Amino acid sequence: MSAKQRYPSDLTDEEWAILEPILFPPNPYRLGRPPTVDFREVCNALFYLTKTGCQWRYLPKDFPPHATVNYYHSKWMRNGLWEQANRVLRERCRQQAGRNAEPSAGIIDSQSAKGSPESGGEESGFDGFKRVKGRKRHIIVDTMGYVLAVLVHAANLVDTNMARHVVSRLLEVNDTVKVIFADGGYMSGFINWCAENTQVAVEVVKRNCRGFKVLPKRWVVERTFGWLSRQRRLSRDYERLPKTSETMIYVSMTKIMLQHLCPKENTWKTKVSEEPATA
Repeated sequence: MSAKQRYPSDLTDEEWAILEPILFPPNPYRLGRPPTVDFREVCNALFYLTKTGCQWRYLPKDFPPHATVNYYHSKWMRNGLWEQANRVLRERCRQQAGRNAEPSAGIIDSQSAKGSPESGGEESGFDGFKRVKGRKRHIIVDTMGYVLAVLVHAANLVDTNMARHVVSRLLEVNDTVKVIFADGGYMSGFINWCAENTQVAVEVVKRNCRGFKVLPKRWVVERTFGWLSRQRRLSRDYERLPKTSETMIYVSMTKIMLQHLCPKENTWKTKVSEEPATA
């Protein structure tokens, strides 16, 4: 039976058919009493939370209790379930676009996000260049804009230093990326570190004019930040732990990629970049 969508963020039957076996693969050796909670509704609650930016206690009553949703959110965060879903869905999106499942190129950039009283404790700082007090979201995306690696850290930490940790995270789960495109802010030290410690080459895309201009390669990661900015939970950093902030990005990207795999009529779609199909 088709489930009725109460909110635009709810999973469609087609989206749930893709997501369910990724998050909850069949396990014939599972012991104990089966859970009574509806995991689809838990996922719907999380997607509602990221899209609307509401607080946990303000989740509508037709979802499971907020404590239940928060419990599974924390459990799945510790298990890395959303990172796994992100990886599988990214491969499917790339294959659907006629590309290799694993990318050979990535683009790196960071975004400073204003903090909140909740995020003002651990890993918080002041970005003097952007005049923002809070945290930075450091991401590497493929040439279609899908996230490969995420690191959330204090906004006052230098991009060239923290980029090393983002690349290290990427290489833990992906060894096919051979080139990373970056802006001029990553020239100092980062290029040499990658050359000495990894097999990844760094290419800097420089700005050669004043004012706004769409730059090759770099516009892809900026578009990803645009996708994420449409999720109101990410309009600021509301999370106490940086790990939770990273998970919220993976949850948001999971829903975005499901929408790309199951497009609806009269909704925006991803414009495939003009990169080679093997990138």
